[in-house]
Amino acid sequence: MKMYIRGYHWPHILFFSASPIISIVSVSWLVAHGGPHWATWILAVVLLFATGMGTTAGYHRLFSHKSYQAKWAVRLLYLLFGGAAFEGSARWWACQHRIHHHHIDTGQDPYGINKGFWHAHIGWLFVQDQEPPNFDNIKDLDQDPLVRLQDRFYAPLAILIGFGLPTAIAALWGDPWGGFFVAGVTRMVFNHHATFCINSLCHYIGNRPYSDQHSARDSWIAALVTYGEGYHNFHHEFAYDYRNGIRFYQWDPTKWLINVLSWFKLAHHLRQASQEHILAARLEMDQKRAVGRLAHYSESVRYKTHEVLITTRTQLQQTFARLQKLKKEYTKVKRAQLHTFTESMGKTLEEKRLELQRAKQEFDMIMARWQQLISGPELVGGLP
Repeated sequence: MKMYIRGYHWPHILFFSASPIISIVSVSWLVAHGGPHWATWILAVVLLFATGMGTTAGYHRLFSHKSYQAKWAVRLLYLLFGGAAFEGSARWWACQHRIHHHHIDTGQDPYGINKGFWHAHIGWLFVQDQEPPNFDNIKDLDQDPLVRLQDRFYAPLAILIGFGLPTAIAALWGDPWGGFFVAGVTRMVFNHHATFCINSLCHYIGNRPYSDQHSARDSWIAALVTYGEGYHNFHHEFAYDYRNGIRFYQWDPTKWLINVLSWFKLAHHLRQASQEHILAARLEMDQKRAVGRLAHYSESVRYKTHEVLITTRTQLQQTFARLQKLKKEYTKVKRAQLHTFTESMGKTLEEKRLELQRAKQEFDMIMARWQQLISGPELVGGLP
């Protein structure tokens, strides 16, 4: 393994250190002198969302993970507004992120949490290897002319969209300096640390319901400040899934944006992990934690507990697979009924509905048993 000499990246140090100071001083000055204009604050929020989505929906889920496909116009907007976040070109960003996933929590992870919270958050940008980056892991992105174009003209495009656009828009209501410092600089600083929290906070707080083989964690708190990227344990286990929050109530505006784009045929081939694989990962972690809590019990008790857990887990997965199959069959018959209704088809649909209902009840019953099994030391019904 090559060992590279690491030096300080002074442009990054100056840029990421000076921008928050400039933001605080400039906004304080503007407020003290009666500004900024109320419309400028709205513009800042709109651009905060636009550049945030450019990073999470574009740089991350589209370009880095190919979790869905998008029309060229959507890709172009992602590249323009993602670049305005001033986090590098999509080509460079995706390269680093794929290395992170491939080498998570190792010495080769560019922003591994194992090197400390500060390093994962921003410190990794303050050092650099003396060897140029290797872009062999993004050859697929190099086939996209828009990605190549943005990489070539990244700096002028970022300045134009990140600073020029808000300044010009805010000038329409007589507040160009507010546009520059609030919707430009301050918005950029917020974007930086929202993204940086994905590398630090999402590997630091929360739980690990799908895997304990890496440091990524699920946290609704982290999701609130990272545009939905806080369900990070799920993401690292199923990186190809376009969602992070898989429940309808989980805060994931990036997922919702992708869904809306798909409704308008602007995004397609949205990839999802199968429900069976997701359930299997959760059950495995449940079982591992349950067995771990019995470490102080006798070997016979641990063996008996393990057998009961394996049996119940197998029943759960088999019942869930049957439930999913029945759902598909019921949906298929229901759709067919919309086009051609017959008495026999109506009877078949009712039979499928009842069968589906019984399977759901059976699954719920076994799941309740599973929850009892993993909840405490009385795993197999009255351990001493």
